[in-house]
Amino acid sequence: MNPGNEAKVSSLRELCIGCKACRKACPSFANGGCDPFSVMQGLEGKVEMCIGCGKCTEVCPVTNPKDVMMQMKAEALGLPVPDAFVKCGHVLPYAPEPEGLPEVPEGDGCYVMPGCIVKGKVPYVEYAAFRALESIGIGSRELPGSTCCTYPIPLRSYTDADRDAFKFRMRGKAKGRDTVTLCSGCSDELARSGVFFPHISDYLAHFTDRIRQLPGVDMRVAIEPGCSAEKSYRSIREVVEATGATVMENTRGCCGKKIPGVNEALMREREEECRGADAIILCCPNCMLFYDGYPDGIPVLHISELVCLAAGDSSTQRFHKIGLKAIPGRRK
Repeated sequence: MNPGNEAKVSSLRELCIGCKACRKACPSFANGGCDPFSVMQGLEGKVEMCIGCGKCTEVCPVTNPKDVMMQMKAEALGLPVPDAFVKCGHVLPYAPEPEGLPEVPEGDGCYVMPGCIVKGKVPYVEYAAFRALESIGIGSRELPGSTCCTYPIPLRSYTDADRDAFKFRMRGKAKGRDTVTLCSGCSDELARSGVFFPHISDYLAHFTDRIRQLPGVDMRVAIEPGCSAEKSYRSIREVVEATGATVMENTRGCCGKKIPGVNEALMREREEECRGADAIILCCPNCMLFYDGYPDGIPVLHISELVCLAAGDSSTQRFHKIGLKAIPGRRK
């Protein structure tokens, strides 16, 4: 660990008052995984099983356990900076462009920052974002020079100043124009450094009057915002209801990412609480990978795809492993 990061971890640990609120809030600990309190005390605490959800920091009255967890997990795993990041600025190699999607004219209403998971795993979500914005009269294009937000564990070998440089560079490229992300984790990470690119759900919430003018959908949905977007639940719900969809009153939680044992337990909970929905609406492309790959799971839609459906465009459905049972009819 470089000296700057080591000093940061040490100072954050010293502020811990031993209340153990982090342990009570941690979904990994509840399922036999990471113990954030032990890690804050300088112990190992299965830190490699940290999900990175940030629930520990949300409840901590004094310090920032999430920063410590992320830094210590990076140290424990010892992952190098990915070659893909060096070559293209994202931690995953780019997936092939999805074929057969209609062309969406570029516009100057706002920029879209896709993020690593969208570029590397679910590129059709970027199309959905362009199409959703276009359907309500907002032209858009990808942010020039868009890169990773620098949240991923392999980039924690950089200092905060190093990572801030990538964020500030993107802010400079935006030149003051509205810029939205497709990943709530990206929005969170950027905001920590004073770069404010809202998630597309928060942006769309300003235009619900326009969304209500679309043909709409007649379907019953559950909302699973993902950990970083939980605070935006109200905005997400406003957008979903503006499409005509009926929202279930399900409980919400974490997907568990790739943490063995933890992911399986949490995904069972998520699927069970959403049972009866025609689809689950998500804001996190990383969560989408787990929901869309869950055996006999409920179909999942990024919130951008839901607005596309409301506009009459279902063209991204063929890229899902679990498609909708039927394309929904128009709003009643």
